[in-house]
Amino acid sequence: MRSRPLLGSSLSALVPALLVACQATPPAAGVETSHGAVRAATAERAEEVATMLDALLPRVTALVPDSRERPLEVWVQAKPRLYRFWTTSDEEADGFWAEGPGRIHLRETGGGLERTLAHELVHATLGESWRRLPGTLEEGVCDWVSARLCPLNASRLRAGRLSAACFATGGMELDVDLLVPGPPDTLAIEIGYSASVLLRSEEEVPIDPSRVFEVRAGMSDSGLSSTSKKAYYGIAFLLVDRITERSGLQGLHELCRRAQARGMDEVPAEWFLAAAGLEGADTATWRAAIHDALDARDLREMLAMYPALLTDTLDRIGGVEFPGAHAARVQARIAVGGTDEGVELQLVLEH
Repeated sequence: MRSRPLLGSSLSALVPALLVACQATPPAAGVETSHGAVRAATAERAEEVATMLDALLPRVTALVPDSRERPLEVWVQAKPRLYRFWTTSDEEADGFWAEGPGRIHLRETGGGLERTLAHELVHATLGESWRRLPGTLEEGVCDWVSARLCPLNASRLRAGRLSAACFATGGMELDVDLLVPGPPDTLAIEIGYSASVLLRSEEEVPIDPSRVFEVRAGMSDSGLSSTSKKAYYGIAFLLVDRITERSGLQGLHELCRRAQARGMDEVPAEWFLAAAGLEGADTATWRAAIHDALDARDLREMLAMYPALLTDTLDRIGGVEFPGAHAARVQARIAVGGTDEGVELQLVLEH
């Protein structure tokens, strides 16, 4: 995510003084490293993040074409903010990159601190050619790189991004198979039930996926709801993932280089769609591509992140009869609709 101030042109002469005066107070403890300075509430936390910085920054620049190390500062805060009395950062963001002061701000209690740092380091080091990325595509690149460099958090990132995109483009299709013990007074050992369900989110805000090339969801002044931001991040991640699967990150960067060589401000959307195998995509095509990207690991992570997905899915299956008075052991298989990507579960269901 990127942060920038919003000030009217009439105040332009006062901007430097205002920004300096309003800047947030640096965290108390600081550590200098070969790649920059890290500040946090305690020396121990600053040392921990400094170690992450020293390990991650060379790996980011080695993986990402046209990326350059630069003097950096990292602040670890209870709530990421650039200014004392007002902030342009997303209230829910775990971190952001402030280009003006050359500083990364991280949330102290944010989940996956290492992954968030990797994401922001990509923003901080991208070279001039990458400025041709339109809309939310830079966020997709940052997510893809952070998932590669921080594999322990990759499944959670993928599940979060793809589920957000899924719910914003019509919902998630799941195929469910249940095996329930047969009634004790019959010869049936097990009774099977199957159903296809479409899950929708209560917070669902439909989006037009093609606007991922126009909307800068990663900017603090985007005006988007948190739900819509997450959905566009998901679409951008999907697009980058499909392109890199076909031609690597170098192939994606080549689109930027080609646009730069032709004097274009941005890479045309059609180039990205062709590189991702999504020419002429409409919402239904995008939705199918999201479902196609989901694998068993993603689904398992989603069920762990959002337990209501499991309960809502089971609630949608009607006509299931359970033996016994209070509970039954049930074998369940839940799969992404129309695919073989599924997870096996052993459940005890109360009834």
